[in-house]
Amino acid sequence: MSNNGVNNKIDVLIVGAGIAGATLAANLAKTGKNIVVIERDLSERDVIIGELLQPGGVQKLGEMGFTSFIDHIDAQPVYGYDILFEDRDYLIPYPNKNGEPCGFGFRNGAFLQNIRKHILTQRNIRVIEGTVTRLIEDGDTITGVSYKRKLAADEESLNAHLTVVTDGPLSKFREKLSKPANKINGYFLGLLLKNCKMPFPNHGHLVMGDHPPMVIYPVTSTSWRVLIDFKGEKPPRLGRDFRKFLMDEFEQAIPESARPAFIAAVEEGKFKTFPNHRLPASPIKKERAVLLGDALNMRHPLTGGGMTAAFNDVLRLSNNLKSVSDFSNIRQLGKAIQKFYETRHLGTQTTNILADGLYGVVYNPDLRKAFFEYVSRGDKYAEETCSLLAGLNKDKKLLLNHFIAMARYGAQLKINAEKPGVVVAESITMVKDAVGIITPLLLSEKPDPGNKLMLEALNRIV
Repeated sequence: MSNNGVNNKIDVLIVGAGIAGATLAANLAKTGKNIVVIERDLSERDVIIGELLQPGGVQKLGEMGFTSFIDHIDAQPVYGYDILFEDRDYLIPYPNKNGEPCGFGFRNGAFLQNIRKHILTQRNIRVIEGTVTRLIEDGDTITGVSYKRKLAADEESLNAHLTVVTDGPLSKFREKLSKPANKINGYFLGLLLKNCKMPFPNHGHLVMGDHPPMVIYPVTSTSWRVLIDFKGEKPPRLGRDFRKFLMDEFEQAIPESARPAFIAAVEEGKFKTFPNHRLPASPIKKERAVLLGDALNMRHPLTGGGMTAAFNDVLRLSNNLKSVSDFSNIRQLGKAIQKFYETRHLGTQTTNILADGLYGVVYNPDLRKAFFEYVSRGDKYAEETCSLLAGLNKDKKLLLNHFIAMARYGAQLKINAEKPGVVVAESITMVKDAVGIITPLLLSEKPDPGNKLMLEALNRIV
């Protein structure tokens, strides 16, 4: 085993060159720090996650000076959402008041390769293709990693002033740096619709009804991604009868103009699945180490907020580390890491709460209808809700207000439409269901005085 020590002046060692890890390397490189990135596989990946970047994520890329990462990959601008419910739909554009950016759909692998190509050109970044086998620990301090280069038999080690673990949703080092309560709440099935015609080009489409929810958005100029949710801890069985099941269950729910492309994709049978996780952040403080990205915190991908959350984390951590003049100074470094953990929720909590909250809504028949009727009112009911979805507005109180107002509005519509004596109990249950969805999500984010006040208000509602 060879040993390259701290005296080799490695300031930052990053485990994983996925979206979060590669972007962090690119951003920290601007400070002149010496950086090593170890990535298991540098080839272009073919995945169904991370293909929609909300406007808030584009905004954070711009703040880092990296919007060029979206260039030359046939990325498609996304200007808002069409919400489809049964035989109705309502179009909600992203707010665009102060020059806010649009979102983008693209193939994740192509986007990530753009980021990797950039870091490979930076003189102060060394990229190693290999597998990290363990974190090197000295008590409560992480001093580096052991790893094997690709196709190599011998293990090597590297020490660094700071080790950042960002090895993705299936992280093997998560338990070393956090107390995870990781829950798989279902699987997305991904299909690629080729030469597809959707009702609104350059828009995402959320399809709801008496079937699992679907999201559809453009990823190239000639193809759209459709993701279908399957609840449960096990992936759907992709056997011989699966094609018939997809056609029976979802063909009529797909917009009519897109059905030929959907039928062709089902017949082609190139199905991909990926687990959907809910993982509240619960880091363990260890000297000289940070957990970042999906290794630390995940939410349901229904709203496409994952990369927006990651870029918020990358920018916040990078800004905190700028205050550290010497990475060998454990005290300075520890303060910067602690500040990141204590404040990161300010950039991610609304994204997390909305993602898992909306997931709960679309599976509740009454709340699903209430959500559609509520945003169909237009004005602030649609615009402010969409600003939260876009990651442009991070006001947690606004999110809670709209969530409860949506349930109340649905309850009132139910009372108005039926005999009050028959449906009052159902209406009360609807509001209680909404409170039951949002309360644990508030509690899973970093507690603050605002959370306490919000929970007291929720208790008064029910």
